[in-house]
Amino acid sequence: MKNSMMGSMKAITVKGMKPFWMAAVVAALPVYLVSDALFRTAILRDRSSSFLEKQWMKKLLCKMDGWCKQTKSAKSNQGKSVEAGLKFSDFTEEIEKGRKWFQEQDKERLTMTAKDGIKLVAYYLPAAVESRKILILMHGYRKDGFRDFAGLVRFYHERGYHLLMPYQRSHGESEGDAICFGVKERYDLKQWIEYMAKRFGGACSIFLNGISMGGATVLMASGLGLPQQVKGIIADCAFTSPWEMFVSVLKRDCHLPVFPFLYMADWICRRRLGFSFKECSTISCMKENQIPVLFIHGGKDDLVPLAMSSRNFDACVAKKKFLMIDRAAHGTCHLVEPEVYHSTVIEFMENC
Repeated sequence: MKNSMMGSMKAITVKGMKPFWMAAVVAALPVYLVSDALFRTAILRDRSSSFLEKQWMKKLLCKMDGWCKQTKSAKSNQGKSVEAGLKFSDFTEEIEKGRKWFQEQDKERLTMTAKDGIKLVAYYLPAAVESRKILILMHGYRKDGFRDFAGLVRFYHERGYHLLMPYQRSHGESEGDAICFGVKERYDLKQWIEYMAKRFGGACSIFLNGISMGGATVLMASGLGLPQQVKGIIADCAFTSPWEMFVSVLKRDCHLPVFPFLYMADWICRRRLGFSFKECSTISCMKENQIPVLFIHGGKDDLVPLAMSSRNFDACVAKKKFLMIDRAAHGTCHLVEPEVYHSTVIEFMENC
């Protein structure tokens, strides 16, 4: 009798639970789909499969962004619009001139196999004079060095620096399906550093210069025990971690809460690619770093908050300096105030 009653209760409980689980699955499905779209848009090299890349969704997000800005403006008592910083689009002539100059130079195409087997490509431009000074230039997210460093390559070269300009994984001529926001790219950079040190027989001074995601990459690489030939790091508008960068973009552009969407996107990334958005932060690396660092940021950067570079600076225990160019937007400090930028970076590297 007792067993019969327990069996009946179990059957009723299981039967009653089915609608609950079905409702849970139905509720979770939209979260998963949106999170997967965020993952595909941000991480995958080919993001065309994400519905966030569809024109109708871009228009919707644009309207939402406009509505949110209008609402925020209406709540503000200032009644004034914030002056926008100078962007790359304001320097098309300078960028094209620098890009053309570099492409016309007699440079060497280098290839290397990363630890996980993908092929990486870089371009090496030797200095025109006898020199033991090397600059490795790491570009930003979905960009390339020909664009990000177009205003700097000739300047550095004329001052006797050998230039190495890698394509980060999943960019340009380098292989890879996923952009890892410095988490895996830091290991690629360490390989390029070791290659250059070996090429020069160990007797050289290597400097790392990164912009945006490239800035995060050079800072994260400092935590890997770099060769002693690395004498200094220049981190221009670097974010603190993939997680914090996504939090900022998610709120600003997509107007979505961090929970559950970013947590689910991180879970998807860990399952498919084996790394987490929280796996590495520049803050933790700077707390252990012994290599001098020059931090640079635009005062009107509307992509990577200025506060991120400030936090990196505060965390750094090595010799350090901070340069802020007030009128610069994201990554354009060297274009907005070239003389100040040039004198600051050269003084920093010479002191190192």
